[in-house]
Formats: sequence, C-alpha cells, structure tokens
Amino acid sequence: MTETWSGRKPRELNEETMEDVRQRIGIPVRYSPRSHNEISSTDSFRHFALGYGDDNPLYTELSYAAASSWGSSIAPPLYPFVSGLTREVRWSDAERAIMKSGDPLAGIGQYMCGERWLFPRPVRSGDVLWRTRCLFSADLKPSSFGGGTGALLSHRVSWEDEAGAPYAFRFLDFWHADREKSSKAGKNRQLERPNYSDEDLERLDACYEAEEVRGPKPRLVAEVAAGETLGPMVKGPLSVTEILAWHAGVGWGEYGGGASKVAYKNRKRVPKFYLKNQLGFWDSAQRCHWDDEWAQRMGHPAAYDYGVMRTNWMVNLVTNWMGDDAWIWKVSASVRKFNYHGDVHFISGVVRELDAADNTVTIDAWGENQRGERTCDARIVVILPLAAGTHAEIPAYDPDQVPEASAP
Repeated sequence: MTETWSGRKPRELNEETMEDVRQRIGIPVRYSPRSHNEISSTDSFRHFALGYGDDNPLYTELSYAAASSWGSSIAPPLYPFVSGLTREVRWSDAERAIMKSGDPLAGIGQYMCGERWLFPRPVRSGDVLWRTRCLFSADLKPSSFGGGTGALLSHRVSWEDEAGAPYAFRFLDFWHADREKSSKAGKNRQLERPNYSDEDLERLDACYEAEEVRGPKPRLVAEVAAGETLGPMVKGPLSVTEILAWHAGVGWGEYGGGASKVAYKNRKRVPKFYLKNQLGFWDSAQRCHWDDEWAQRMGHPAAYDYGVMRTNWMVNLVTNWMGDDAWIWKVSASVRKFNYHGDVHFISGVVRELDAADNTVTIDAWGENQRGERTCDARIVVILPLAAGTHAEIPAYDPDQVPEASAP
C-alpha cells in the first residue's frame, strides 16, 4: 500500500472506515480557500463560459443579455461552483471532535464520478452567493473502476442569498479507491494515443463551424418531439492548453493552489495534497490533469480532464439548443471513463420525454470520444417559456427530487 508523504499508511476501505466517515454526514465543512468569484459579475460569467469553450452571447456579451427576456446578464448554469462566500461554521463540541479527528480516507485516491444539480433561480451580476457544504452520504460500492470495491461519497453544496433563498444546489459524487490498486489495475495504461491527420482536423473544424446557438428565437414545447436529436457538438482535442483555459475560468478549486509563496502557504494548509515530483520538489497532486508523468505513476497513459468539464460540455449542448428564454432546471451527470489528453469528444443528445403540464423537456446527453467510447452522460431537465417574449417560469426547489448517485 502506498505511503503518504508523512509516512503514514492510508486506512483500509472497509465498513469500519466507512462508519467513521459517516459520522461526518450533515456536519458543515469549514472551507478556507476563497472562491474564484466572491461577487458575481458579468466578467466572471464570460470567463467561466469561455473556460469550457462556450461563446454564447447570453453569457459573454452584456448588451445582448440586457436585451433578452431576463433583462440583464445571467450566469452560465454551473457558474455557482466557482463562486460565493462561505457561511461561518460553528461546530458543537461533538462535531468539532469528529471533524478534527482526521479524514478517515486520507491518502486514498479520489475521482469525481458524478454530480447532480438543481437551479431555483438565475445568478445576476452583483449577487453574493453564500455557500455551505456537508457530507450527504457515504457507502461502499463494487466497481470495475480503480481495481474493485471503493467508497462512493456524495457532498451537498448549497448557494443562497444572505436570507437563505437558494440559487443552486449541487450533490457532488466522488469515488474513492486505493491508489496502489488503481495503479495495479492499470487497464488504461496501454491505451493507444491518438494522432490526427489533416483530414481529421478538417472534420473537427467542420463540426465546430456547424455548431448552432438558438439564441433569441424562442423554443416552445409545441414544437418539440420525443426522439429529436441534438448535436453532435465537438470539444477538444484535450490538451494542456485546454486545461489552462479551464483554470483561467474557474480558478484552482477547493484544494487551492497558486504560485511560489502562495503555493507554499497552501501546502502548509493542506500538506497531504502535495507530493514530490520527478525533480524532487513539492508539487500539487492535482497535476495529474496536466502532467503525464504523474498521471502515469497513477496507472494512466496520460493526464486527464476534470469530470465537471464534461458536465459543462453536455449542458452547453442543451443551452445552445434551448434558446435564451429557457432554463436549465435539473442536471444529473455521470463520468464513466477517463478523458485523456489527446482525446476529442463529440457531445450529443436526444429528447427523452415532454411534460406539457410542467412545460418541461427531459434530454439525455452524452459524450463519446474518437475511439467510440461513451465516457459521460447526463439527464437534463429544461423548462421552456410559455410564450414568445417571456422567460421560463422556475418552480420552487423540492428536496425530494434529488436523483440517486451511482458508482462508476
């Protein structure tokens, strides 16, 4: 079993460990890194959208958005996860003892495998989103991913205004598996890397050229039919440049990062997130997303993306299709396989069902790489406008409608 930088071995993934994990369910997490965007702004909306390759003017052009039925600039759907201020957390003595006892899963590899979202209202420029997070569920599950049995943990994140009215809810699913077992499994290590011909690149460019954004033309439920297809929309090929663009839009994420002294101070805060690289100095474990050598030490052929990138891609497909006046209400997304540097993705979808009473459309979306492998999928519920010139009417949040998490 792999030792951590401190020499301590990770715990076994068994029911005893999971019982210690479950003690944390419902206890709010103290979160110290500052969000990439503490105050919502039109610039941050634009940066976020461009970070996943979306140039929809509803999110990127202030005057265009102001002329829409929303009357002002609004954020792309998944924008809250890089935004907001953390509410102050006050633990009881019992909660403090649990949370200060150390993470039972420390040193065990983790991968995002899915997420579920609900969006009760739009985020506008100037809005301050107050964020809270807690563990929502924790279970041992069998899987072929990462060498066998692993732990599926779901974390509930909410963003509200100061009075508690919600903007968004996210249920974030992580798969925890022993790093050594994952490396020994190594089933992707020999994966053939792609090499693109000029003809391949021309086909990709033609797909980019054909991408359509419906924009101000309203899409009404009467003109939608079950079985209608969306896409394909192309994303990639994935590269270090794409990862850099992503970080420019979203920042470093919950574990923090930065350069020089900022990185040093972050390493003091979360030392287990840093390991020595091939040159012998401390570097972020997050470098598996841009450093092939580190990813290969973990049993992969190359560095790979963040799962939430592909969630944004599938949402991007649907926002292009639905037009400015519609609303993404619910998203339930899963990551099934890795997306390695060099891979290109084709994002497609199909209308699964209509509900004229609620004026909703349910769309199944998915991403397929150049090898013909489906690596991600999502079920997305869209609320369409009742009539031209009006935007969708968004219902109240119902906590009983949260979809169940699934293991990879």
